[in-house]
Amino acid sequence: MSGPLMAQAATAPLRLGTSTPGGGFALYGETLERVLNAHAGRALLQAVPARGTAQNLELLARGELDAALVQGTVAGELLARIADGSASAGERGLSVLHAMYPSPGMLAVPATSSARRLEDLRGRPVVWGVRASGLVTLARQVFAALDLDIDRDFDPIYVDQAGQSPGLVASGRAAGLWGAGEGWPGFEQVARLPGGARFLAPAPAQLPRILARWPLLQALDVPAGTYPGITAPLPTVGSVNLILAPATLDGLRADAFVQAMAAAAPALRAALPQAAYSTLARTRAAAAAPRLLHPAVLRALAAGSLRSDSLRKASAPGDRLSV
Repeated sequence: MSGPLMAQAATAPLRLGTSTPGGGFALYGETLERVLNAHAGRALLQAVPARGTAQNLELLARGELDAALVQGTVAGELLARIADGSASAGERGLSVLHAMYPSPGMLAVPATSSARRLEDLRGRPVVWGVRASGLVTLARQVFAALDLDIDRDFDPIYVDQAGQSPGLVASGRAAGLWGAGEGWPGFEQVARLPGGARFLAPAPAQLPRILARWPLLQALDVPAGTYPGITAPLPTVGSVNLILAPATLDGLRADAFVQAMAAAAPALRAALPQAAYSTLARTRAAAAAPRLLHPAVLRALAAGSLRSDSLRKASAPGDRLSV
């Protein structure tokens, strides 16, 4: 590649796979694009709509994306395969470019609903989301640990775009909506329904059973006030979503992204509260071994961008996190 072509490639925006409109990944990716590009004064990042985790990984493998937003347990399983050498050829080169935020799983129902437990919606229509999304993966894991199948034991509804889901609850066509995370657009809309919403999570006695079945999940506390209708801390399970990228992603663009995430952190937190989790310390804690981190992250660590006391404060896998 000639000099001008190399320079053009190095300054091309990083193509980041997100989700369908109305999804949490779409909101996060679009916020990153807006905030980081404004901070850099150029097109540093391009949020690319996709169908969520599964398609993001497919597009990443085909070289149609430079980085991708990936649901936490899917990312954890993939990283475990890379670590133990069982990863496929297309997976082996992937690495952690940045931590995103935790996604605590919950069901939202209208406040007038009689449902008080997850099991109370058995046989009723529930919106699980876009089939290829990580939220559906999380739902399958949670309910499987409770000996329930989201397709067999419920009347499942899947949508083409995440933004379609809240309307199904509002119209009465669905009894509840599965989702996760702070500031999730679907939950925000259901919580604003006339009369409000109630949020359901696994019963406290069920949490150890779920975590034993799926060790990559973590115990998460959703603080009171996260959404209208959550009046006390709500214990549940979930995982930390990650941004994955090939380790071969060119250094100039990868370095620019990692540095911008740190430099624009105050503006990013102000624009999207859940992005407060997106720190270099959390990124380091997300990888079981340094070799699973992208070289740009390792360079940032080596340059002293992360203080040792920040590392000690980062929660280790298995710790209960307050979202």
